[in-house]
Amino acid sequence: MPDTPDAANQPTVRSVERALDILEMLERSDGPLRLVDLSRGTELHAATVLRLVGVLQRRGFVQHDDSGEYRLGVAGLGMAHRYLQSDPLVVRSRPHLQELARTTGLTASLYARSGESRVLAARVDGRDPLRYQLPLGRRLPLLVGAGRTMLAFLPDDERERVLGHAREFRTAGGEVVTPELLRASVDGIREAGFHISVSERDVGVAAVSVPVLDREGAVVAAVSVLGPDESTTSEALRGWAPELRRAAHAIALSL
Repeated sequence: MPDTPDAANQPTVRSVERALDILEMLERSDGPLRLVDLSRGTELHAATVLRLVGVLQRRGFVQHDDSGEYRLGVAGLGMAHRYLQSDPLVVRSRPHLQELARTTGLTASLYARSGESRVLAARVDGRDPLRYQLPLGRRLPLLVGAGRTMLAFLPDDERERVLGHAREFRTAGGEVVTPELLRASVDGIREAGFHISVSERDVGVAAVSVPVLDREGAVVAAVSVLGPDESTTSEALRGWAPELRRAAHAIALSL
């Protein structure tokens, strides 16, 4: 008798989801995690976590060190490389990012949407690269920088869900952002079509970002240019917004 969704496939699907929960937890962590941390974070029994990480370890997706802690394995890097070489959004955005970096002299970046977060998917350095380079693949929130631009153009229900869960926070520069201020900022970005941020995610960094919208008007990414705030004024960034819009539109048309 063939497998049905209610028979043999269901336990397999649950195991896959649990394994992915473990990988996502390790990815989001700032350091290695113990078995008890993984068990608590995934709400799975320690024996179940141990069985799953054993499989992931054999396939190279998880490493287990002598201290008893777990971290992501090198196999994930191979997948990331293949993604960067084959994803249409990343591949087709590179010429436009190169042109933006050449024209503005600033670092041009593409952030792809991943659920309620964003991931740095591509970057082309400007004439004066920043001292700190955000690593490709870094997952970032939607509440600051180019993430707020993506948030502004999410469907109404998704945007309201994120805003509804938002709590007061401080930007990297120390500015207090209340839920009311965040909502007002998001409304302004949606009206203007771009967002200028200064020291929101990193101190001393100024940026302007615009959304990349697909043919149905859904936001799939954001494009930004950024530089040090001592030499990159808000007025200059506002002047580059039309250039970013053209690049974002060209990227969308190429998909």
